[in-house]
Amino acid sequence: MAEQPKEIRKRIKSVVSTKKITKTMELVSTSKMKRAQDRVQAAAPYTAKLEEIISAIAAGGASLALPLLEKREQVKNVLVLLLTANRGLCGGFNANLVRLAKLTVAEQKQLGRNVRLEVVGKKGNATMRFQGYQIERAVMDVSDRPSFEDARRIIQPIVELFLKKEVDEVLVVYPHWKSLASQPPTLKKLLPIEPPASEGASKAQTDIIFSPGAKEILEDLLPRYVTQTMYTLLAMNSAGEQVARRTAMKSATDNASEMITHLTRTLNRARQALITQEIAEIVGGAAALKK
Repeated sequence: MAEQPKEIRKRIKSVVSTKKITKTMELVSTSKMKRAQDRVQAAAPYTAKLEEIISAIAAGGASLALPLLEKREQVKNVLVLLLTANRGLCGGFNANLVRLAKLTVAEQKQLGRNVRLEVVGKKGNATMRFQGYQIERAVMDVSDRPSFEDARRIIQPIVELFLKKEVDEVLVVYPHWKSLASQPPTLKKLLPIEPPASEGASKAQTDIIFSPGAKEILEDLLPRYVTQTMYTLLAMNSAGEQVARRTAMKSATDNASEMITHLTRTLNRARQALITQEIAEIVGGAAALKK
């Protein structure tokens, strides 16, 4: 049975209300996305300079026998840190990160390693717990604007576990910011720190003089580098969430517009059918009176 015009009008009104919400969320996400992108870009020069200094020290032939650089002969305990959003309505953003985290946990267990799972974000925590994963620590109060203090309180307990040798490797699952069009789920080894490769290493070995010594410099820089890297990953996570939500809300708004157009045409056809039926009834009634 064809829908009545009254029912179609109700549906149109409902879709129009939904469209207003999705359009508003799209605009809000666009505004937040710009600020989040600025944070990622602002963090990049500082991180790059830290990597440059660490790379120069490594290329200079200095001794790198420091705890945060120590590679364990046997990796038995691995910590996997999953970064997700606190809210949904952002397409497959959270689902893709959770999928990579589950794959990483499975691969580490296949290698015979003990896995400690920690999560940042309400969505990742809820999903992983629902699917039966044991989460050792969950941080769910990081805002859309992560701060350096947020990074410090997340990473410090992890660094302590690594220094106590309760954890041999730290892996982070996060959305890597490449551009507005690409934030793929990525796996990064955070600890032990691997000094970035440097070009012209042989020349650096003879040209660089350290004052104070290389060890003193690294002892101060490495904790800063780890915290700064964590902050950059949090900023990427926030930016990726806003991009994904903007894309999802734009798609929802476009679909609502198409549905309104379709329902309006359906309403017009239903009204025309009713008018035609009424005219036919009037003509039929008049013909019956003449007889």
